[in-house]
Amino acid sequence: MNMLALRVLLAVLLVGTGLSGCSLLPPFETCEGTESAVAELDELPVLASRPQGAVPVGGGPWAGSSCVDDTAGAWLTAQRLYAYGGTREEVLQYYGREARAAGWRPVHDLDMGPDGRIAVFCFESAARPSITLAFESPEMLREIYGVEPDPGAVLGVDARTWFSWSAEAAPDGSRMSC
Repeated sequence: MNMLALRVLLAVLLVGTGLSGCSLLPPFETCEGTESAVAELDELPVLASRPQGAVPVGGGPWAGSSCVDDTAGAWLTAQRLYAYGGTREEVLQYYGREARAAGWRPVHDLDMGPDGRIAVFCFESAARPSITLAFESPEMLREIYGVEPDPGAVLGVDARTWFSWSAEAAPDGSRMSC
């Protein structure tokens, strides 16, 4: 085989493989047509549970549910943000009991780690969306939520603990792993 034929063959193989490889990739999912799944996720009964004395912080883009569509594909989320006068440990104990009673199990131990630094805990159920408990820092409250971490006058609670309780699902509403 001459050198020119070999070059043409290699070029065809390279271009053909590249094009077919790209066309064989699954398309990214989008938020199109997810309205009913978003509404269903927002009504998940476990999202209504909160420790006694926890005050919902509403009115921002973080409250409620939505479909998030970024470069990695789409997913559904429903989130609640709370201010609480108790400790992180009390919140974690509450959701450890309530999530288990509702059929979710913690993915890892419900241990705050050294100095209470672990701030995100995930719960899974066999056929339902994952649930996430996240403790928010004052910096996150300002940057992400646009909330000042001293809402005592507004919310009527001396908040020492801020946390979000959220559910995540695939665009069709099916289970997503933590």
